[in-house]
Parts: sequence; C-alpha cells; structure tokens
Amino acid sequence: MKIRQISPGRCPFRKADWVTAWTICTMIMALNITKPAQAQLSPGPLSQPHAHLEGLKKCANCHKLGTRSVGEKCLECHQEIAAMREGGPGMHAGSDFGVCVDCHVEHQGEEFDLIYWPNGPEGFDHQTLGFAKSGAHAPLECRKCHNAKYVVDASSLKAQGKDLGHTFLGLDSACTSCHEDVHQAEDRGQNPSRACTECHDTVAWKPAPLFSHQKTSFPLTGKHATVDCAKCHVAAPAAATARVFTGLLHAACTDCHRDPHAGALGPDCRQCHVTDGWLIIQGDAFDHSRTRYPLLGRHASVTCAGCHAQDRKKPPFAACNDCHGDAHRSAELNRPRLARCEDCHTVEGFRPAGFTQEKHAAAAFPLVGAHQATPCLACHQPLGSGPNPQAANLAPAFAACTDCHQDPHLGSTDKYTAGKGCTLCHDQNSWRGVSFDHGLTEFALDGRHTTAACLACHPRSESGVGFRGSANECGACHEDVHKEQFADRKTPDGKYVACGQCHVTTDWLAEKFDHDRDSRFSLKGGHERVACTACHRPVTSENDRLLHFKPLPIACRDCHNNVPAPGGDTR
Repeated sequence: MKIRQISPGRCPFRKADWVTAWTICTMIMALNITKPAQAQLSPGPLSQPHAHLEGLKKCANCHKLGTRSVGEKCLECHQEIAAMREGGPGMHAGSDFGVCVDCHVEHQGEEFDLIYWPNGPEGFDHQTLGFAKSGAHAPLECRKCHNAKYVVDASSLKAQGKDLGHTFLGLDSACTSCHEDVHQAEDRGQNPSRACTECHDTVAWKPAPLFSHQKTSFPLTGKHATVDCAKCHVAAPAAATARVFTGLLHAACTDCHRDPHAGALGPDCRQCHVTDGWLIIQGDAFDHSRTRYPLLGRHASVTCAGCHAQDRKKPPFAACNDCHGDAHRSAELNRPRLARCEDCHTVEGFRPAGFTQEKHAAAAFPLVGAHQATPCLACHQPLGSGPNPQAANLAPAFAACTDCHQDPHLGSTDKYTAGKGCTLCHDQNSWRGVSFDHGLTEFALDGRHTTAACLACHPRSESGVGFRGSANECGACHEDVHKEQFADRKTPDGKYVACGQCHVTTDWLAEKFDHDRDSRFSLKGGHERVACTACHRPVTSENDRLLHFKPLPIACRDCHNNVPAPGGDTR
C-alpha cells in the first residue's frame, strides 16, 4: 500500500478515514520501518528550536490525535505566552493574536524562522503592543531594542529555553529599561515613580521639551533663562555622570554668585541688580552724584563695569586718559597737546568734535574752498586697521595735493606741473574748474579744438585720465569720412591720412584744397561754376553714404554727350 505525502496546507484524508490512517501508522511502526514512514507522513523537518520534537512518536506532543490542529498544545510548553493570554501585558494578550499558527508555521526546515511577518519585520504595527515607535525610536531596526542587552528578566527566559538574541520577549516599556537613568532618581525626590516622559519625549533627550522651570520654586527670569542647565546643575560628586537637579540652594544670589563687593554693599544683591544682567542697575538704587565724580552726559549711560571693572573699585578720574586711551597717538606724534581731550570733546560725546573752522584757520593747513565742506574723517582717517581702529590721525601729511588725493593723470602732467603741482590747472574750489594753457604742449588748440571738452581727446580709463601719449594727427581722433579714397596722402609717420592738406580746424570744409593744384583735372571755363556734387556724386552702400572723389574719369565724353570727334564736323 502506497501512502500519499501529507501537505501542511491540505489533508488527503476525510475525518472518517483517520482511524484507518492511524491503524496504518501502527502497522508501520510494528514492522520497524519508522524512518521510511516518517519521510512519507511528516510535512517536513521541524525548525531548530523544536528539533527535539522530531519523530512520529512525538507528533502528539503538539498535535491532537485525529486532527491537524495544535490547539492548546502550544501553550502547554510556552507558559510565558499562556500568562499573557490570562491578562498579562504584551502582544499575545490581544485577541488579534489568539491563533498561534497565524504567525508561527512549522515543518519548513531546520533554518526556517518561526515568525511570519505579513509586511516584513519593519512593517509591523508596533502600536499593537501598546508602545508606539515615535520620534527617534521610529527609524530603529527591531534588533536595536530586541536584544539580550535590554531583556529585563533574562534568567526566567533562559530557564524556558529562550535564545535572548532571537526572542522578542522580555522588554519593558519603561524608559530606564533601555536608557541609563542619568538623574539616578534624585530629581524624583519623594515621588520615585515619576516617569521620564514628564519632562522628555522620544524626539530627543535634550533639551527636555516638556519641562518648565517656571513651575519650580525657582522660576527663571532675565539672564537665568538663557543659562545652560549644566551651569547650575553640575555633576554630583559621587557620580560624575549624573547631575543634581533638586535641592539646590537658591534663596540668595550668593548661593551661586561671588559677591564682587565683598559684603561692602550689603547681603541683598537685588537692591541694585536685576536678573537681566549684573551690569544693569535698577532704578535709583545708587546715586553717583554723591561721589566726587557725578555722572554727566554720556557717562550717565555707561555701565558700572565700564569703569568699575575687575578690581577697580575706585578708579582714577582726574584726566580723560585715566579711562580713555590716547586715541590720537599724541606720544607717538610727539604732540602732547593732542592728549587734551577737553580742547575738542565734551562728555556729551566724542562726535562731533568741537574743533571749529576758526581753530583750523590757525593751524598749519587753513581750510579754503571745497576743503571747508570736506568731512573731517576724509583727511583725518582712523589710524591702524581691523575691526577696532584707533581714532582720527590729527597730523596727516599735507605738503602736496597728492598726500591726500590720488593723481588721476598717472604722472603724465609732471613735466608741466613742476614746482606748482595740481594748482597749475586746478584750484581748491572744484576739480572741474580747469585752467591750462594747451600752448605749452606740442599741440596748440585753435579753431574748433578750443571748444572741445578735455575728455573728448583725453578719455578716462579705469586708472584715471592720462594725457601723455595722445596723438596729434587728425586721424587719431576723427574718422576717415572718405573711406581711404585719399590713402595715397599720408602723414609723415605713415599712420593716418593727411587731412590737413585740405581741411582746417575752423570747420570741415576743404578750404585748403585747390582743384587745379591738388587734382589731375583743372577747373577752367564753365567747370568753375559746376557744383561739386555734379561730378562727385554720393555713393550709397549697405552701411555708408559718401561722396565719390576719386578715381573719376576726366575725358569730356565721360561726362558729356555728342562730343565731336577730333577734326570732325562741328556743326
């Protein structure tokens, strides 16, 4: 008799045939052919955790006779799951997980994982356990938490044969079951059951978003609100990793802060100070006018620490430089008079300085013209560099204009300005008021050139306005309107057309041109009265329109019709 292999998904026998099947099994066992029968009746090898249950004689350990159902057999071995079913915590206590074989399928081989995940391990709805994966927990892999390190009652699970590196049992939902209690329960005081979640959430441990210092006996105000927690809550001496959060003294300011007055002003700092800052004195707590130095002008707004810093309880105040530095380097310039701040400044402010134009007129450089409207710092620039340069230089050089002003002509005028400098052309009223005799150069201005703007011939560049090197030939500035028709008439250097042979600087008319002298066609007789354009007609191209001067034909018949031939009939 051939026995069909039993599939775990479908049984080949009807209920009524189970007796027959059982009889056959008994006969096979009696004939000592257990192993071949096992190969035919078992759906497959058991997984490694259940390997000790292999063999036909042990089927009844899990299966009820006459049916494939495991029923309550699983819970007979898995007492920890049975306890959950009786109302304990954990996933198995829920009604959705009441049938073991929905998730745990056997007879799939020794290496088969007994847990079936419909959506994969990472797709499991952790909320069904009563512990939602939120915040920083959400991206964690399962075994980051479900490992032997965090099992609460490890010995009990080991006694039940559990592999702590493989099981998902044994975790506690309390924060401290996985995370170190950095407070070591000291901050919970008389209420040790106080949970971490009263101050922290799962997004991040720091800062504690649910904690409010305003609900404590020491609400944070002013500068206290921005102080880092660790500044006050230092590590406990007995445990360097834990910080003390309760029981700190805070009745008096000196519980945390050193008294810089050494008790001279009394024990209560709040008579003068507020939590917005030590250097802010509240109201009229201290009347400085009772001292030998009443605070006037800008001094009234200076913070106490601005003068009484460190150990300066009674700072000197006879001269300004007792507190203020020598901003003008009077010692370096060997001008001690510059150190007398009161000659120019008052306690109302350093700016504007009280150095009037009348005082400047008596100085070595009286202000004239546009210099009178020049801001002081344009000439008296700050000394030094960096984010905090020293104050204005009161002794700048002024012997020449270029001590302050850049030479925009790049030295091209030096041979004309020797001994006079910029004043040869300019005065102090304005740079634009130029007075220069162009006859001093190799190109005297006449005709229309006398009215041309300087920059028309001497254009600006990125570095300034250069004069030296400007060409004197017409072609250097003016376009050749004849388009190389007179290219045979060049200047001596051969670079440009010699416009001056025909034109003058008064206008563009060719006043110097003589048709009898300068062309190969002498105007005689009736030709003297003919308009120029009658012979020199405009020629229009795509981009230009110009008069055609040369070459032109000069034979009579080239212009006139019916011209008699030489020796012919002239009638």
